[in-house]
Amino acid sequence: MFEGSLAGDLVAIIFYLFFQVTGIWVMSRILAGERFSAAFRCLIGSVGGTLAFQWFPILFAFFLDFTVAAHLSGAVLQILLCLAVWYKTERSGEASPYRRKEEWLRLAKENPCLFLIVLAVLFFAYCLATHTIPLAGDGSMHTGQGTYGDMNMHLGFITSIANQRIFPPEYSICPGHKLSYPFLCDSISSSLYIWGASLRTAYIFPMLVALCQVMAGFYCFIKYWLGRSSSALVAWVLFFLNGGLGFVYFTSAETLSRNFTEFYFTPTSLGDKNMRWAQILVNMLIPQRATLFGWAVLFPLLALLLCAVRRKSRRCFALAGIFAGALPMIHTHSFLALGMVCAMWLLYDCKRLWGGSKGKGIWLRAALPAGILLFSVLQWVNRKEELIKKNGLLILGVGIGLLAAYIALHIVKVFLAGGWKGLLGTWGMLLAIVLLLAIPQLLFWTFGQAGTEGFVRGHFNWSNTGNQYLWFYLKNIGLAFALYVPAYFLAEKRDLQIASPLLLIWFVAELVVFQPNEYDNNKLLFVGYVFMCGLGADFLVSLFSRKWPMVWKVGAGAALAFVALVSAGLTMGREWVSDYELYSADSVEACRYIQEMTEPGDVILTGTHHNNAVASLTGRNIVCGAGTFLYAHGLDYGQRESDIPLMYQDPVGNVDLFRKYGVKYVYVSGIERGSYAVNDQGLEEIADSIYSEGGVVIYQMKEMSK
Repeated sequence: MFEGSLAGDLVAIIFYLFFQVTGIWVMSRILAGERFSAAFRCLIGSVGGTLAFQWFPILFAFFLDFTVAAHLSGAVLQILLCLAVWYKTERSGEASPYRRKEEWLRLAKENPCLFLIVLAVLFFAYCLATHTIPLAGDGSMHTGQGTYGDMNMHLGFITSIANQRIFPPEYSICPGHKLSYPFLCDSISSSLYIWGASLRTAYIFPMLVALCQVMAGFYCFIKYWLGRSSSALVAWVLFFLNGGLGFVYFTSAETLSRNFTEFYFTPTSLGDKNMRWAQILVNMLIPQRATLFGWAVLFPLLALLLCAVRRKSRRCFALAGIFAGALPMIHTHSFLALGMVCAMWLLYDCKRLWGGSKGKGIWLRAALPAGILLFSVLQWVNRKEELIKKNGLLILGVGIGLLAAYIALHIVKVFLAGGWKGLLGTWGMLLAIVLLLAIPQLLFWTFGQAGTEGFVRGHFNWSNTGNQYLWFYLKNIGLAFALYVPAYFLAEKRDLQIASPLLLIWFVAELVVFQPNEYDNNKLLFVGYVFMCGLGADFLVSLFSRKWPMVWKVGAGAALAFVALVSAGLTMGREWVSDYELYSADSVEACRYIQEMTEPGDVILTGTHHNNAVASLTGRNIVCGAGTFLYAHGLDYGQRESDIPLMYQDPVGNVDLFRKYGVKYVYVSGIERGSYAVNDQGLEEIADSIYSEGGVVIYQMKEMSK
């Protein structure tokens, strides 16, 4: 049952923590000689434990289905990994640096961002607790603004994977289609749910751990890249508390009131004002689980990979390859973005290896103004005949081809200079591991779905609906963009090289979309935004490090803080107070009955509304789910959707459709009655009424009755 039990919660959490603890232990042994801080080893170990928790049961699920047996087998595999690491590595003689209170205080003093991370986690936890189907006094279940949409889909994936237990899983909202969405962000909760945890616990608990990994990983990457905690702190604020300049539209009491009462009327989501840059905490990490769990791997991985490049550590390259190879079925966009990061870092590593990295990087510095000018011209051309939109794939292909040739030229130079062994032992090993782990996932799940019509296609300028190119991003991104432009020309060359993936990511994401919904390209753009925040923050810290009157610094700091944070504050405030009924009390009670009296694989005819309690809470198959979900996944659902009204309006005349879709039960609530002309008399001719409480009636098909 979706309510679970206290014992189930405890068992599930203990099982999850087993992988966390062993993951930290494994990485503490493997990375013992790599001169990493204990905190960073703990972070990498935590991520490794999460990956093991996601992937090890899956390896056995192909043979045992998604069952307790598969999960116990995954735990045994984790134990065997621990034994192998214990046998092959030596214990570090270094004692834990955090055994006394003074050492913890020193850690906090040296990294003041930890205080902000704690506050952000508390905010995140509150929103999850109040938004993740809390049971109201009248028996209904509620949620907030950010989770009113996508959470329904994720709950359905979680409950269907755990209840049906077939593997590979299928879409319960479009039966017969293999679930090719990166489902490991949801199966991690399914793995808790099968142990008897409540759906709320299974949903919330791993997200809290993932958020800590995201925020700590971001901070570690920026700090290791730029070398100072102050820059990492400012970059963290710019990234996670982003908001743009949308606050300028909220200058009256009326607009401020609407911010806290209307659905998606916030400074970061004003469609009529072309404000599209989502607030990361409440619009990305809370509702979009794939992004959250993808970044939980990606951000620590960026720090690990940067260490590998700087230190030429084969061990770090190998670990980075394993982490990267696990990404496709967690978050495909993060995997794609990581590939672009690796391409640019490989290029400049090759330059360093053959001695071609001298100079001040004039061509690299020229890339930003050239890119802005290019896209501004392309925007003007595209407005006339949409030539860029029609030829986006061609333009991208030419650009990527030239870059690939340039990288290949530098690889050849490294080989001619005698550095081929070092290159193959680092980047070559990374590529081999990634291909070995990722290609089976891409072939089995991703490419089949991504190859359907509407996925990869030309599309110009992301979600801009009319603003001049430069102005669109300046007003949407705000202070971080304004700081990035001067920072780009004043930064050290090595910092520009590390930040160069931003240019490639932006080039790709502005010309081609990789899913039917072009807005989802922000999942690529936000990875580039990481580098923008880093350079901008370091420039700002350097500016404030100069000697100028303290009163000027205080005044300028207050003004910049206001510009940077007010839009985020309004958006986060709206999320804090938002409350919407997601499932009525009658539908919740009916779902309890469905879980008790039907089989997990039964097909139930329901409406196609997005907040479908049957699909989300019971995990049962329905004939067709919400088009907003299915369209974004590239599924052909049109015939199913058009057949549902016929089945409700004329059940007798369309009984063949019930047989076609294998319908065993028919669900009728106020939503179905409001959407279709439900023919109760016709339903009673072909089915028996087995449940009637409140406004919900459930029928069982006569010819399929037991």
